[in-house]
Amino acid sequence: MVRWLPPPTGIFKLNFDGSSKTSSAAAGIIIRNSTGNPISACTYNLGHTQAFMAEAIALHKGLKEARRLNIAHIQIEGDNLLVINSVKGNWAPPWKIHNIIKDIKHLLDLFDTWEIKHIFREANSAVYWIVNVGHLIVGEMYIDPKNSHSLSSILCNDYSGVTLVRRGS
Repeated sequence: MVRWLPPPTGIFKLNFDGSSKTSSAAAGIIIRNSTGNPISACTYNLGHTQAFMAEAIALHKGLKEARRLNIAHIQIEGDNLLVINSVKGNWAPPWKIHNIIKDIKHLLDLFDTWEIKHIFREANSAVYWIVNVGHLIVGEMYIDPKNSHSLSSILCNDYSGVTLVRRGS
């Protein structure tokens, strides 16, 4: 069983995701406060690229958005072990994302505190929904969760502590 957990008071949580389909690649981010309220949600159509590149770009864009919002304390969650372990220094990043990971590490130095961890896709469902919108647009789009019943429902379930069954387990 998995679920999304809100960050402690005074800390914001960035969830990121990237995906690649036959027609396009997309990145998505959502930043929420300790009450689970979204502060920012955005999706980006990246044209054609690989999924791991879309994941790295999503994290990079999410950190830039957090800095734009003057967030000082951040928890970061994503479902891509390659990107997360590359940022932590546990794995050497593939050459295609080496410079992005290097820039991500530079951005992380600008925060007072940060932590990054892997979560399963089921606990990352809000940003999974957001990234899929990215396949339907050109460029980037900020998303107002109040304008989407589906996203609002996911956010409500997340904050309410609804647990989900891990697929494949």
